[in-house]
Amino acid sequence: MAGYTVEDINGYYIVFAGAPIRDKKISSTDLPSTIKIISRSPTIKEYQYLTAAVGWSLYSGDEVVTKLLSVPVFAAIAEDTATSEVIGCVLLVGDHASFYYIKDLVVHPDWQSKYVGTALMKELTSWLDKNGANNSLVALITGEALAPFYKPFGFGPAFCMIKYLEADKK
Repeated sequence: MAGYTVEDINGYYIVFAGAPIRDKKISSTDLPSTIKIISRSPTIKEYQYLTAAVGWSLYSGDEVVTKLLSVPVFAAIAEDTATSEVIGCVLLVGDHASFYYIKDLVVHPDWQSKYVGTALMKELTSWLDKNGANNSLVALITGEALAPFYKPFGFGPAFCMIKYLEADKK
């Protein structure tokens, strides 16, 4: 949706919503010639390698990663064909009816700012265009610094509330 959210000095949010963005074009990219985007989930080891490379260590154990990789409705990896190494991945979860969530978009730091993330998002967007439920909501959570990256894909800021569950419930 085209729109934005403003927080006033009292902490209240004002939401200016518009119509869905339909004809937004994403400029062509210069993806390195050795990079291939493949529609498949990363393996446990590939996912652990990527998340460790970007400093995401909270969900790194085999059991947790196995659960994480069992739920995507779509996933894609970026592979460097020169080394056969997976250098990025994207995971999409959803209910195939009304809601999709971009769970992870991870690109190895050595390959960031080289259009790998853009190519993965294009693959995900293409899948959603062909297979996504009509009028469904697609969401993601990211920091403000990455907002310009997601904007060409039709994402805009929205109010969100989150809650973390206690680490140890036993």
